[in-house]
Amino acid sequence: MNWALITNILLFYGILVGVNLPAPFLGLEFEGDNKPRLSYQPPGFIIPVVWFLLFTLLGIARYLLVKNGQDLASWLVVGLGVLCATYAYYTLGFAKMTGISALWFGLFGNVAVILFAGFLAIYLFPEARIASLLVVPVCIWTAYATLIILGEMKLDKLI
Repeated sequence: MNWALITNILLFYGILVGVNLPAPFLGLEFEGDNKPRLSYQPPGFIIPVVWFLLFTLLGIARYLLVKNGQDLASWLVVGLGVLCATYAYYTLGFAKMTGISALWFGLFGNVAVILFAGFLAIYLFPEARIASLLVVPVCIWTAYATLIILGEMKLDKLI
């Protein structure tokens, strides 16, 4: 059994769960599924499953980077994980503080995640191709989530 790999994956699960655990206690809860749904929007239970898969991939990427002595790159992957995990805070939290729709913060946050993950994938590719490819699904999923946000913004007549 590869304990270093398991430790890196558990690190990312810890980030995902640990960062989000206090959110409901701070009044940051996503709306239920009672709103009209977009035809391309997945059921709500799919989203945490996908994020656990994505964080597993990030944990594997970090394991490969640490194994190859790429410490800076491994911490950039951790930074990406933290950025992704703090979604509730920079959407619902900022919306609660400002009165501006969380969809706007989600849109800008998603763009930041896509840009950072894309940069990271390009940065890693020459020296750590597998780790680079493990970051790409974050870009893809976040781009898809951005399409959902844009659809919801259109339904809410924000755009």
